[in-house]
Amino acid sequence: MLPSNSLKGPRANTLIGIMLVGFAVAALLFWEAAGREMFLMEPVMIAKADIEEGAILNAELFRTVSVPADALIEGAMEPKREDAVTGKIAALPILSGAQLSERCLREPEKEMRPDTSSFVIKNEWIALCTSALRRGDKAELRYGGGAVSLGNFEVAYVKDAEGREVTDTSTGLGGFRAEGETGARANPSAPIHHIEIECEWDDYQKILTRCREAAGASLIIVRKESHSW
Repeated sequence: MLPSNSLKGPRANTLIGIMLVGFAVAALLFWEAAGREMFLMEPVMIAKADIEEGAILNAELFRTVSVPADALIEGAMEPKREDAVTGKIAALPILSGAQLSERCLREPEKEMRPDTSSFVIKNEWIALCTSALRRGDKAELRYGGGAVSLGNFEVAYVKDAEGREVTDTSTGLGGFRAEGETGARANPSAPIHHIEIECEWDDYQKILTRCREAAGASLIIVRKESHSW
């Protein structure tokens, strides 16, 4: 019969082996459950739904997800910066599920009245617009072949298809028919694609309703020569 102490070595090794296996399994489970996200993933803010250019932003429009560090876009906003988003304006369209970047944000116009904001008049809504329209102009929106006026508004921005501001009239109007010509302005850019107007939310809702009812190009944008109401 073998001495009892002769079994201590194999038993101890077996116990150590079981402990190591258990530790390895626990480590693997931890890695899959939390470790991978902790060390390889980064939290970012993404849009819950499509956000139109010109919309007023707040943290409720976004949710937090984790993405691989190498999948972060330039200027991606971290969740801890949610407060920095509130009150900003969407500088370009943000699709549902897209990461929020600093490039997507701009400050509200300081000169805008507190009860108004900048809202987008989409390219597909516009049937006719002057190629001379620029930021700061007063414009009248007319509907139904020009028969119905939806009001006079200040133009906050005139944009090309890439979301860049258009500042010169010499390039013409992409997608629209020009109703007139005026002298060219400085700093040429691309053809006009869409505009933003300064208005109250109730006024914009009326415009939205009309454009959705028409299901196509329905607005005529008339530039006012006078810069006073």
